[in-house]
Amino acid sequence: MVAIIDYNVGNVENVLNACKRLGVDGKLTRDKNEILNADRIILPGVGAFPVAMKKLKEYDLVDVLKLAKENGKKIMGICLGMQILFEKGYEVEETEGLGFLRGYIDKIPTNQKLPHMGWNDVDGDDYYFVHSYMAFTDEDTKYAIYGDVKIPAIVKKDNVVGCQFHPEKSGQVGEKLLKKWLYEG
Repeated sequence: MVAIIDYNVGNVENVLNACKRLGVDGKLTRDKNEILNADRIILPGVGAFPVAMKKLKEYDLVDVLKLAKENGKKIMGICLGMQILFEKGYEVEETEGLGFLRGYIDKIPTNQKLPHMGWNDVDGDDYYFVHSYMAFTDEDTKYAIYGDVKIPAIVKKDNVVGCQFHPEKSGQVGEKLLKKWLYEG
């Protein structure tokens, strides 16, 4: 079972549907035991960094996620879910993140239109992006280019991976990436 963290910050139906299409039992949950016993954990998200962290704390999910990470569970953050995997965010106000990945989140430093929305190349495949904030990190990273900015698109460390884009909205290439993570890690 794949635990899709339910903390009221969006895009869960698309993630659930992607799991179903890939033949994986995805379950929307905030139950501690279900999360800790899941094969994989997906942290979705759409919205603002401080709201997401407030919701995780409100539902008492921060310590559960930290324990799952320490226990070696495979965790994937998507869009805002990726951003809160980092140490800190500066959207609206300075907010502590989960700290699973080194670095911080701040506004994309560009003169291009924000949000960065639409299809963009990452390592030879096009994925769907919608965001105005990005990671600043030295972790293992694959990038997308937006104007003159290198945006961390996939960030990985040990059992944690973050996708700034939406693989669940990225057609066959997104499903291929999800399938690889779901079945191979």
